[in-house]
Amino acid sequence: MNNKTGTLALVFFSCMFIGVIIISIGLGAIFPSLNRIARPFVCPRGEMELETQTYRPYPGQTVTNLTWYCAETGTGTRNELNIVSIFASAGGVYGLLLFVAAILGWPVYLSLSQRWAPYFETAEGKKRAQWIQYSLTGLFVVGMLFIGFVPWPTPQGTTPSQSTQTRVVDATATSIALTFDALRSGQPVAFTSTETPLSSWNDIPVMPQATAGEAKQEDRYSFRVVVDSGTIESFYRDALKSLGWELTRSQWLGLQFTKDGHTLLVSSAPHTDLQSWVVTLVLIP
Repeated sequence: MNNKTGTLALVFFSCMFIGVIIISIGLGAIFPSLNRIARPFVCPRGEMELETQTYRPYPGQTVTNLTWYCAETGTGTRNELNIVSIFASAGGVYGLLLFVAAILGWPVYLSLSQRWAPYFETAEGKKRAQWIQYSLTGLFVVGMLFIGFVPWPTPQGTTPSQSTQTRVVDATATSIALTFDALRSGQPVAFTSTETPLSSWNDIPVMPQATAGEAKQEDRYSFRVVVDSGTIESFYRDALKSLGWELTRSQWLGLQFTKDGHTLLVSSAPHTDLQSWVVTLVLIP
């Protein structure tokens, strides 16, 4: 009994490992849609949308960043999803499917192997056995891709997201979204200003590590800083929270805050020297 329980536990954890590491993370990097199977768990009232960003920090190197969002049906609000939760949910589903297939298929395998053992010991039988293994592997891969690409039904009582029908949204919200996405493109910026940076701009603090700043437009201010992007994000999360700004959107290289009807965008972009960052503050009334 103990041996049987131990064997089942080993098979279960092996299936979960394959589901999370090999299928969700490994194959999911090549076929991202495989992870859409996690939608009922990470985005139950909306649709999972994938945003792909490719930038070249310097010649010869290309970086691609994949970000999943949950677009809530009805409101159209997009929230960034935790990638670990996606891997755990999608990998768990695939792992359970593998475990059920292993439990149900093992008795059949034993029965067939005993019945056909003499035949598969021959040269022809061994060759056919290899073809069967290849066919089952291919069938498994095709099945996983099919599950990943088949769209899950939209929850009843809700309206499909923008991926399935046109959303009527506020023109100002659309403008803000476009500005936000353009600022956080990840493309290196040639910031040449040598002006002394401000300590604050429109009551928005400028990082004390700033080495130069420039107000190119009335509604935005940029400055150069020699710190990493994580330090920039942490600084503005804490500083703006203490000033009453509410974080409404957090994405790669960008933060969006609101306060008293105003919107503030904070974006970071690598400088062309690849040793510093250019931070841009955009205040939208």
